[in-house]
Amino acid sequence: MSGTLVAGKVTVAPAQFVHVKYDAAEIAALVTDLAEQLGVSNPIELTIDETTPLAKIVSELDAVSSDAVIRIAAQSGALENTKVLTTLGPVQTKVAVGRMLLRARDRMRDDFADAPADNDLTREENAAWDTYCAGRLLRAGCEIHEQRWRYNHRNRFGFSDAVDTDFDRLWAADDLGWACLIPGT
Repeated sequence: MSGTLVAGKVTVAPAQFVHVKYDAAEIAALVTDLAEQLGVSNPIELTIDETTPLAKIVSELDAVSSDAVIRIAAQSGALENTKVLTTLGPVQTKVAVGRMLLRARDRMRDDFADAPADNDLTREENAAWDTYCAGRLLRAGCEIHEQRWRYNHRNRFGFSDAVDTDFDRLWAADDLGWACLIPGT
């Protein structure tokens, strides 16, 4: 890793990639456009671990306020074009970072005060929140494959009509609080 690229309110580290064919300026532009599209005006710090092809991505706020810095840590696989390995996938980047921006925006609301940190979420909590975020990303104009998220949701909650009904509830929602994300609450 070398340096940091600062582009307006978006910071990308590293500024130059060695192990993957990513461009920090392209990533900063994608994140800037996405933040504008989602109505997120906070400063954003995106750190990418290019030494692993895994796809974990987490976010945190430095404070719970409208001017909080959103810090996103991503493994390079979260932003990778799955058809051309080690190259940046603009669609994958928007979906992965978009979910984190929506989570950060959610965390600024009082009704998400009880939400655990991303690293402390259960698999079920993570899947439910991802469903909720992916549906909102679709309505915001991002390219989203609903079946991928439905399958992920089913893998965590089971394959049944009740699980599909809950998926549909989360997918269509725009203003849920933390207590409403997990089925049965």
